[in-house]
Amino acid sequence: MAKLASMLLTLIGVSFVVYAAITYLPGSRAQMLMGEAVGESAYQRMAIPHVGYLEWLWRAVHLDFGVSSFGSQDVSSLIAGRIGASLLLSLLSLALALVISYAVVRLALQYRNPFTSALYETLSLTSLSLPSFILSLALVLVFSVALGLLPSGGYVRFCDNPVGCLASLAMPAISLGFAHSGLFMRMMHSSFERELSRPYVMLARAKGLAEGRVFALHAGVNILDEMTTLCAQSLVTIFSSSAAVEYIYSIPGLGALTVTAIARRDMPTLAALVMLASFSSIVLSTACDITMDARHRRVGT
Repeated sequence: MAKLASMLLTLIGVSFVVYAAITYLPGSRAQMLMGEAVGESAYQRMAIPHVGYLEWLWRAVHLDFGVSSFGSQDVSSLIAGRIGASLLLSLLSLALALVISYAVVRLALQYRNPFTSALYETLSLTSLSLPSFILSLALVLVFSVALGLLPSGGYVRFCDNPVGCLASLAMPAISLGFAHSGLFMRMMHSSFERELSRPYVMLARAKGLAEGRVFALHAGVNILDEMTTLCAQSLVTIFSSSAAVEYIYSIPGLGALTVTAIARRDMPTLAALVMLASFSSIVLSTACDITMDARHRRVGT
């Protein structure tokens, strides 16, 4: 109950900050559309009247964020039409980040030599320091321009053409997945190194178990809590930080929508996007905490 209460209080706090930002920040869409030379009376006629915080919160709870300032489309419908592409891209990117990290860490720990250590350090540092949009541009030059293997942009819905959908998301997923794999590599390396030095792993090796089974089914199980929490946090981070990559590859997702909303000062859409990202992060983190607490209680009993 304490965690649920904390989650609700956090969401209320975030909602108040969002409401204050969209209500009291200077400037408006009227000024963007009509320019600085138009009189204040014209701005006032075009401006959208503000509603009170409680009324705005009540509407937000019912997924009513109003109408987009540009395009006159319902914000909830606008987000619903784009969330599928962003969610699929985020899941693919997270899966690739986990695969890359596990492969590099296992190679570095199973075959301890200067080459594998240098490979681990180089890839992890490159991932942490290389922006995803730079890698995106490099992938376009190699796989689209030079080799012609993958489309340079656009999005195909999965239900229309699964193969075409995966092809259109391949380079964006690689860009985001590699950019987020550095943190996974660091966490996995320290966690696996800790577990591999413990007696139960030595016993498993003494019994002649394959190294892959020792990694995945013995040491891997004992770092599951740490990795689950990191996956939940990273999924939200990927989901909310894919703007540049989606924009480069012309993917009609929430990241590209965020860029457009910021450029046009579309405050209703921005408010909905911020609330969605905050809600996803808080709910996933709380769910992980509750799940791990329950697991620890079962183990303790």
